[in-house]
Amino acid sequence: MKHIAIFLLLCLLIACGKKQVSDNSTGDNKKNSSADSNIVTKPNGESQKQDSKVSDSPAYGTYTGGFEALVYDESKDYVYENRITISIDSLNGDLIYGHSVVAGNNRPFKGSYKNEGKTIKAEVTEPGDDKYDGKFTFTIDPAAGKLEGTWKANDKKLDVTERKYSLDRKQFKYEATNSLPEDVKWAGLYEKNPKFPDKIESLTGDVVKINASVKELTKKDVENLYKGDLEIIRNAIYARHGYSFKTRRIRFIFDQYVPWYMPISTDVRNELTEIEKKNIDLIKRYEEHAEKYYDEYGR
Repeated sequence: MKHIAIFLLLCLLIACGKKQVSDNSTGDNKKNSSADSNIVTKPNGESQKQDSKVSDSPAYGTYTGGFEALVYDESKDYVYENRITISIDSLNGDLIYGHSVVAGNNRPFKGSYKNEGKTIKAEVTEPGDDKYDGKFTFTIDPAAGKLEGTWKANDKKLDVTERKYSLDRKQFKYEATNSLPEDVKWAGLYEKNPKFPDKIESLTGDVVKINASVKELTKKDVENLYKGDLEIIRNAIYARHGYSFKTRRIRFIFDQYVPWYMPISTDVRNELTEIEKKNIDLIKRYEEHAEKYYDEYGR
């Protein structure tokens, strides 16, 4: 009987030990799962803790519109207005993180913010390792879907050192059927040629007739088009995916004439459809040797 009692006691102790290990393991898994759910990724790829109290902030989202020159050097050939998209990505305590996409640049920013009634006021800075970096000061009105403010360049020798903006909240969506508006016809390509001082390279009515995102083009479709038309038809493919153009002559057309255009990325190669890839290759072959169309300057 003594041996039986000792055996039963050992069994009881082993069972209690297993239960304790099992309970501790379950507790660790729950703790890790909870911690992982509060990790978010900043635009620069780093991880940060997200404040659960503001994780559903109505200020989150993308805002787009004109980025207008406010303080500039009149003697320079500056760009008066580009189109910009500002994204509010994360709020953590009193810190705000986001990024801007404009003129072929995608730059992260961070700074402080505070709530003032129903609006949010923020001052944020870009990293400073790019010549076009600066400081944004803006107010967000979530109810109105507006983000307004100013930007000041770090480099005071730039053609434009301050810009203003009044942006509307808009969620980007790729639409293959987005067509170039009629206003694009006869638009200038914002580039002078010394050989033709009184003329400017322009688009023609053919530029609005082709959408290279919806059907595969043939030689017959493109062989007689002017160089500028081909260039804009090809770049309209990238514009539909939200590509931010660095080249001024292309940016001018999409920033000023195309209302559906929204810059959100500086690399959309992985987003292109098979039809778009084939059409880009075809257009490039004819674009290289196509003639330019010149119109009277200032028409």
